[in-house]
Amino acid sequence: MFKNLRKFIEEHDKIAIFSHIYPDGDAVGSIIGLRELIKTSYPHKEVFGLGSNVQPFVSIVGELDEVSDDFIKESAAIIVDVANGERVEDQRFKLAKASFKIDHHIFVEKFTDEELVLTKRIATAEIIGELMMKEKLRTNKLGATALALGIITDSGRFRYDLTSGNTFSVMARLTNIGADLALINENLAKRSLADFKKRGHFLSNYETYENVIYIIVPYLKLQELDILPSEGSNYVNTYSNLDYYPLWATFFIEKDGRVFVELRSKNYNVQKVATLFGGGGHLKASGCRLENEARIADVLQQLTKAEELKDEV
Repeated sequence: MFKNLRKFIEEHDKIAIFSHIYPDGDAVGSIIGLRELIKTSYPHKEVFGLGSNVQPFVSIVGELDEVSDDFIKESAAIIVDVANGERVEDQRFKLAKASFKIDHHIFVEKFTDEELVLTKRIATAEIIGELMMKEKLRTNKLGATALALGIITDSGRFRYDLTSGNTFSVMARLTNIGADLALINENLAKRSLADFKKRGHFLSNYETYENVIYIIVPYLKLQELDILPSEGSNYVNTYSNLDYYPLWATFFIEKDGRVFVELRSKNYNVQKVATLFGGGGHLKASGCRLENEARIADVLQQLTKAEELKDEV
């Protein structure tokens, strides 16, 4: 399963690693985790991880790298944690002489030369950790910490359905290598008075539509709260696990009127709903973007028609 990925890594001495726009813990953890794994296992290779620096991840694993167009043209690109090409943050990946995708989302499109997509893994970082174990590769403390960050964040601290025995096997290996779990948990748990104000707004301004609980946050309110339109994933689970509301969503409105949408559910397929509006993700956790606020009503209507998932999913 991992032979082609290892072969790809071994064939290229210059590698640039990319991930999605608005990087989350799994994106950053997978970038740095894969970078450190390759550098430790193959010290002669030049490997760089590219993307935006986002807190609290910088405090945990440090800053990402910067490279020139010329380097990318001479390198192979590995894209992690992205299902479709337009969501890759740095589109310079298209300059690379070869490309490989590692992902755990439901398939959207093939946009690289080769790919490894394992939709039963809770995080892309889990796949990279499994690569290390199955192919007997090595990493260092930073790499182990980065991969642990990806797994911890994308699993909701091991609460989400795809958390498995394999997840814990990888985490055990990372912990034995020296993953700094205390550093991860300390930084992820930090809160400020401003955070309390933000959460208070979400707790006081929700709406309901049949079996859906949701919030619409206008651009000016996002500015007031110092929240980016893209940060819905940080707040959507404010409404999780409420009786009688198995579906929940956030609608954050950008300055130009477009809407960032995050969809979640307890036992309904929201991925199909997101796909109807040009998005995607996981069965119970997906997102999309709308052209304007008027389309929010369409999303709510489709959520009420979402397919109920069986226990075995």
